[in-house]
Amino acid sequence: MDRRDFLACVAGASLAQTGFAAPAEGVAAPSTAVDQSWIDPARGREVPVRLHLPGGAGAAPVILFSHGLGGSRAGGERWGQVWAANGFLSVHLQHHGSDEALWKDRNPLAAFASLKRAMNLENALLRVQDMAFVLDELARRRRAGDPLLAAANLDRVGISGHSFGARTTISVVSQMADRRIRAAIAFSPVGEGSELGNRERSGRIRIPFLSLTGTEDRVPLLNDTTPEERRLPFQAMPGPDKYLLVLAGADHMLFNGDPQGRRWSDANRTIHAPLVERVSVAFWQAYLRDDPAARAQLGAAAMQALVGAHGEWFAKN
Repeated sequence: MDRRDFLACVAGASLAQTGFAAPAEGVAAPSTAVDQSWIDPARGREVPVRLHLPGGAGAAPVILFSHGLGGSRAGGERWGQVWAANGFLSVHLQHHGSDEALWKDRNPLAAFASLKRAMNLENALLRVQDMAFVLDELARRRRAGDPLLAAANLDRVGISGHSFGARTTISVVSQMADRRIRAAIAFSPVGEGSELGNRERSGRIRIPFLSLTGTEDRVPLLNDTTPEERRLPFQAMPGPDKYLLVLAGADHMLFNGDPQGRRWSDANRTIHAPLVERVSVAFWQAYLRDDPAARAQLGAAAMQALVGAHGEWFAKN
């Protein structure tokens, strides 16, 4: 393994794939995916997006996805494909300042230092602002008659993200009192470092929330968050409608949703990813479509039976 491969193993856990790829085996493809770049005039800031357009007819609830540190709008690709195949419009953002530009075309040591510097309050704030802008821009474009958004139901919005994007997700739903945001999913959530910090942030979350992590969910050298600490946001959230899935042996890269399964273990590919797909779709169906059957699937006994020996399911109802 050369130094570039070593860096990829360390930082790549948060790096999204940079190009559109065919769906992984067994994943139903959405009708299409479209890349665009939107400009926030108030900030003079570009926000690249990838729209996974929903298959089928009828109104489509909307999901916003925020990538991890060093990622791109290709982050969460596998999840976006599956959600779109199930009738959701999945919009994946790219956040300049904490995206793939931190490491592309740089030597490993420079890339590593760049990634470390980017984990700061300024980028955390920019990400929250990006999410707010995209939510408003979707509404503006739909009113203007954008045919890509004709089916979008912007009264039913979900927020999601991986790693740094999970922190963004928690920040958005704990700070933005936007009635359009009905539910959220955090992949590899990041705790606040103290019980008080988690209570002050995650403790304010009142909407349905699903956290997903694994017993090997760590990023060596890049940060010191332990798999156990990724449970803290769930523990601080008040019920009802809060859920936590902990997959045995699942690592950080799984939750990024790499469509090719690069650097995935066999368990990530054959066991963990299909479980994440089923659980996340059931959650969105339950809370963005008010589907009682899907909500019943999230019950402790039913979901633990599905997960079986591959992990633990926790629910606050």
